[in-house]
Amino acid sequence: MNINTIDLNLFLVFRAIYATRSVTAAGERLCMTQSAVSNALKRLRDRFNDPLFVRTAAGMQPTPMAQQLFHLIEEGLLKFTQAIDRARSFDPATSDRLMRIALNDVGHAVLLPTIMGAVRAAAPGVRMETVSPSTEQETRRLLQDGEIDLALGSWPSLGAGFRHETLFDESFTLLMRSAHPLRGRALTLEEYLDAEHVLYRPSGASELALQAALSNEGILARRKVVLTSAHFVGLAAVVASSDWMLTLPCRLAAAMKGREPGIAVAPLPFVLPPFPVLMQWHERVDSDGGNDWLRGLLTRHLGNLPMPAQIARRT
Repeated sequence: MNINTIDLNLFLVFRAIYATRSVTAAGERLCMTQSAVSNALKRLRDRFNDPLFVRTAAGMQPTPMAQQLFHLIEEGLLKFTQAIDRARSFDPATSDRLMRIALNDVGHAVLLPTIMGAVRAAAPGVRMETVSPSTEQETRRLLQDGEIDLALGSWPSLGAGFRHETLFDESFTLLMRSAHPLRGRALTLEEYLDAEHVLYRPSGASELALQAALSNEGILARRKVVLTSAHFVGLAAVVASSDWMLTLPCRLAAAMKGREPGIAVAPLPFVLPPFPVLMQWHERVDSDGGNDWLRGLLTRHLGNLPMPAQIARRT
């Protein structure tokens, strides 16, 4: 194939369809009509003599040929981007770039307000999008495939080919209703185990850290869990209207307490070790101007994020 006879914009269409698994969504991402994306896909199919994407109930699934091409195309587009960045350094004041970060429920409640405030102040034209991968493997794939710029959360280090930076250490605390009969004094381990509990099980690794810590204390299986929830929305109201207890990350507890006056923060009757909250990215974007700027911004605003005052006071 002669590169002089192919429109390099077709590779942007290829990447968008690969990322979204949808012709319509690819068009929205690229600000193109659906018919224009379909036409570009037809030209790609003709060039490579392969369907590239096959329509299924789960969306446009890549063929083996497309899977082989993706990493080569992504690497090539990244090199073009890096070349442009070197010639024209990233300018947050004028950029309209779309940046994507992986962020789970906890991150949305605790980190997103700070992130958006910092981004809008420094780069008013930059657009942000969040995704919520459900597993460590999915997070690794999204970063490796260039579908997201950064991943923030309590995932462990993703290993070879990835970079990471610890933003801050997180720990756990206890939420109960303000009028709970056990509030206002030091809770004993027996009282904690006799109580009924809400278990918050989000995507990410914070719940795994809690389970490991409780297991080490020998009390994981001894808790009386009456409700298990994948989301924190509504849990503050549940705790405020019952004698159930909720053990969860400190900064999320502070955010929930700020929205629900009927709950209070209390110390746990045992010590749980802190766990790190990381910012992770793929090594291929080390020299990308926009990614480097975003990493620096988040380090300045989230690095060593202080513990909320209401947690320190245990009110």
